[in-house]
Amino acid sequence: MTSLSIVALAKCFHAGIPGCSASASVLSGVTLALWPGEIVALEGVRGCGKSTLLRCAAGLLRPDAGSVFWFGNRATPRSCAAYVGVGAGTSNGALHSLIERAVSLGSRIFLVDDLPAVGALERRLIIASLQRCAVAGASVLLAANEALACESIISRAFTLERGTVVQRRKRSAARIAASSRASRARSSARSTYGRSLRSPQ
Repeated sequence: MTSLSIVALAKCFHAGIPGCSASASVLSGVTLALWPGEIVALEGVRGCGKSTLLRCAAGLLRPDAGSVFWFGNRATPRSCAAYVGVGAGTSNGALHSLIERAVSLGSRIFLVDDLPAVGALERRLIIASLQRCAVAGASVLLAANEALACESIISRAFTLERGTVVQRRKRSAARIAASSRASRARSSARSTYGRSLRSPQ
C-alpha cells in the first residue's frame, strides 16, 4: 500500500485586489504516489508551487480539486504526516530540529520544504536523519535542487512545471546501493592514488 497518494490535485489562488475574480492556477491535475521506505525529490524553479503541493499533501491547505490519501485513507489532521519547512529569519539548524521533533512524534510521512536553502552541514545532518527514517519505513518527499536530486539516497526525482509533475528518473534499490558503493570506491581511489582508477579497455 502507498503511504502517500495524491490524485488529480488542483489549487489556485485569487489574484489582484480584494473582490477581484481573477485567479492564478498553481497546481493542475497533480498525481503522485510515495511508497514506504523511499525518498523522493521534487525539483522546480522558485514559485512553481512546490511548497503549495507539500502543504496540500500535509493537509495544511485545502485543494480546489483532487484528493490526498495517507495509507489508503483520506488525509485528516494527525501526526502521521509532518510538513517541515523554515521561514525567513529562522536560525541555522532549525529545519533539522523540526525533523527530529517530527521523528519523536512518530511521523511516518515527511514533507520537507526549503532544503536547498540550508547550509551544507545542516543538509548533511538532515539527509542522514531522513535516511534513517526511510530505513525504518517512513516516506519522504522533499523540495530539492538538481544536485540533491542526484544523490544516491533519492529513489525517484520529479520536476514540477506548469502546475503538474513530470518524472525525471527512477532507480531500483539495487542500483542505488551499487551507485553508492561505486562512488565510495572512486573516492577511495582518488584519495589513495591521487587520481581516478579507470577500467581496462
